Amino acid sequence: MKQKNVILMVVAVGCGLVAAFLTAQMSAKPIEQMEVVVAAKDLPVGTMLGKEDLKAAVKIVKRPKEGLPPTVVLNPEELVDKRLSRPIRAEEVINSQDLSKGGVITLPEGYHMVSLQLGAGQAAAGFVGPGSRVNVHATMRLGNKIEAFPLLVDMLVVAVGTETAYSKEGTFPNLNMVSFAVQEKQALLLSLAKSRGCNIELMLRHPGESIESDKAFNIDEVIKKLSDEKNPAQVTGAGESTPKGKSGEPAEPAPKAEPPAKETPPAPQQKPEPPPIPMVKVLVAKSDIKPNTEITADLIREEFEEATLPKQFAGGALGDLNEALGQFLRTGVAKGQWVTPGMVGIQSPKSSPPPAEPKPAIEPPKPAEPPKPAEQPKPAAPVAKRKTLDVTLHTANGTVVHRYEELASGKWKKVAELTPERANQGEASEAPEPPKGDRKVD
Repeated sequence: MKQKNVILMVVAVGCGLVAAFLTAQMSAKPIEQMEVVVAAKDLPVGTMLGKEDLKAAVKIVKRPKEGLPPTVVLNPEELVDKRLSRPIRAEEVINSQDLSKGGVITLPEGYHMVSLQLGAGQAAAGFVGPGSRVNVHATMRLGNKIEAFPLLVDMLVVAVGTETAYSKEGTFPNLNMVSFAVQEKQALLLSLAKSRGCNIELMLRHPGESIESDKAFNIDEVIKKLSDEKNPAQVTGAGESTPKGKSGEPAEPAPKAEPPAKETPPAPQQKPEPPPIPMVKVLVAKSDIKPNTEITADLIREEFEEATLPKQFAGGALGDLNEALGQFLRTGVAKGQWVTPGMVGIQSPKSSPPPAEPKPAIEPPKPAEPPKPAEQPKPAAPVAKRKTLDVTLHTANGTVVHRYEELASGKWKKVAELTPERANQGEASEAPEPPKGDRKVD
């Protein structure tokens, strides 16, 4: 009887397990799948996907919907004329974030590409974009005057940053780089203007409209404008070279014939573009700051502004003055000058008056001397006070004030080199306003 009960219990448990398994299978939901685009083979970074390349590069497969990113590519047509921003392995799902809008840059025949570091404020508030035509304007100091002139005219913009087409918004408010299609001589002219410290801005031209100043533009005249006696400038390597003989001397001109034979000039060799001048961002003073001024957050915010300068001049400047909070500007800062580590420190001690000399002991009175006859004072000859002129020079090693004295009208002579403290304390006469016009400095 006991054996029979055991058998019945085993059968009952088995039937229950089978019923539970069948119930679970009937109530389970099927796994939802969807068609997505995956790589048919390994695709390296930078691969440009054309319409004719889609069959060999990608394929459509079914993958479980759960776990797929929301930006997965579902239609292969979304990949046309897109470039991969990262390598993708075979059978890997392609994400829209792995694609960039930048296509291949096509330059006109005989042109190359050069880029300028410009902000939206220098590029028509960001409305300059690929395909635009612009004039490149430059502003620089020439002698005693500041002159603005067109550096290049009717230039084709081929890219803004890494974008080769306009975005949906139609502007580039955060642009920091603009690329142009240029000839070699134009590229060298841009490098020359940057080395001379020109302030460069872009003027967006009206589509299809010509400007009268374009007819008078001459690139050779612009090169001359960037040159002076102290800083001679020229652009070399952009023209055709003169053929030479075997000995290195200029070859003799070929005899003329009737009719003259036409020779195909050799193609000019392309020279590598000169490296860009490294620039750094530093804080410069908006106005003169007195020595022993404490560095505070308000001082940094109100008295300093950010400027971009060549690294070879301002490489030793402090980029962040917040690190020097609580310290003092020992030597003071002139307008337009940046701060170097040697100018920051503890407050310079004020010069104390020399100790008083001890009074001599009381001496017996000396016998009175007979009074001398009063001398008639001679009239003092008037002394003409010469004009002086202070010229402040800012370098990476500090600030030096050169003092000049006017010998004659328009003729000046250097008489002293002073520090800003000595110039401010009035150890020499204060410089008057220099006369306008040309001045000759010895």
